[in-house]
Amino acid sequence: MKNNTLNGIPATVLETMAGRMNGQTEPVKIRSNDDLVALTADVLWVFACKTGLNRESESVDTIITDFLANLLHLCGQCDPDGAGIECFNGLLETAKMHYEQECGDNGEELV
Repeated sequence: MKNNTLNGIPATVLETMAGRMNGQTEPVKIRSNDDLVALTADVLWVFACKTGLNRESESVDTIITDFLANLLHLCGQCDPDGAGIECFNGLLETAKMHYEQECGDNGEELV
């Protein structure tokens, strides 16, 4: 197994991070990258609850890995040519570009 700091973070941390979304009306207003993190934690916490991974003994790493695997299944189902993995990889590359833009040129998060 690879050395991953997310592996040491208990899944229940997502619930705390998602707490920033409590009481916000939809659509959620994104004012900073912290808001993006809270929104993502909220989605992952719902996923963890629905799959039974919402325990202290589970890690954030496990939840993200399972969620990504499920996204691969979704891409596979949605791609009529059976190129779900290629589609997913293309989406991941685009997501990386968005992340880099949101963090700025020097890797610092933008507000």
